[in-house]
Formats: sequence, structure tokens, C-alpha cells
Amino acid sequence: MSAKVTDAPCDDRELERALHAAIRKVTQSITDLRFNTAIAEMMIFVNEATKAPALPREWLDMFVRILSPFAPHLAEEVWQRLGHRSTIAYEPWPAYDDAKLARDTMVLVVQVNGKVRGQIEVAPDASEAAILTAARADRNVQSFLAGKPITREIYVKGRLVNLVA
Repeated sequence: MSAKVTDAPCDDRELERALHAAIRKVTQSITDLRFNTAIAEMMIFVNEATKAPALPREWLDMFVRILSPFAPHLAEEVWQRLGHRSTIAYEPWPAYDDAKLARDTMVLVVQVNGKVRGQIEVAPDASEAAILTAARADRNVQSFLAGKPITREIYVKGRLVNLVA
């Protein structure tokens, strides 16, 4: 990782969200014996961490603990380099926080007559009316609706908006 390990607190919400998503997914994947899924989720976190300018030691400790069942020798080496004297094998499994998994915004696909014509970014708690207004206001979507009356507006919660003209 090219990110600098630091003891200072970090306010990178996306990186913290990626860490907690990885912990949740790895925990569930181990229970379900879906090891490839667990590794894929850890790779997503590593990609996010590589982009970050700084990585808090506490977050790296948590990641190394979920990596340990898959790469025990590597995890033990990193654990020792992080300054721990005990073995990682006896460390408790990290817990994820559902509150940290929430996103500030969500991206919705906007379709016109069933074809993808744009994307909008809205707050997760936005009302259906606000989402439909944002979808109609998108510049690319407006070009496909120009001069046509909208006969139907379909909103699939958290996924997409389809405007039928």
C-alpha cells in the first residue's frame, strides 16, 4: 500500500465505509463458505486504501485481522511490523458498524423509455417527488424528453427512475 500509516484520526468516510463493508462481507462470506467473495471484498478495500493519502493504524489493524484466515503468514508479518508483540491468531475478530456503512448520497440510473440516458446523485432519504424532479432536471435526460409529454414516471427505490414519454 502506498498510503502512509498514521496514528492520527482520519475523516475519510468512504475509506472507513469500505473497511466496514469488507468486515461485514468477509464475516458473512466465511460463514457461508464463499471465500472468493471474501477475497474480492478485501481487494476492494485495498484499492480504496491505496488511493488514500493516510491510513489510520487502527483501520489497518482491523483489516489485517480479517486477512489473517486467508494469508496467515503475511498477516502475522504485517501484524508484527505494526508494532504488536503478541500473535494475531489470538486477536478478536473485528466488528463492523452499520452506521458507518451508510452513504451520504446514492446514484440512481435514469431511463427514458427503458433506455439508460443518465444518472443522478441524491440523498438516500430523498422523497420520491424530489428524486423524480431531479431526474427530469438532468440535462441529458431533458434532451430525450424535449417536446414529448411524460405519460408515466416509475421509481424503483434505490435503483432507478424510468420516464415514459
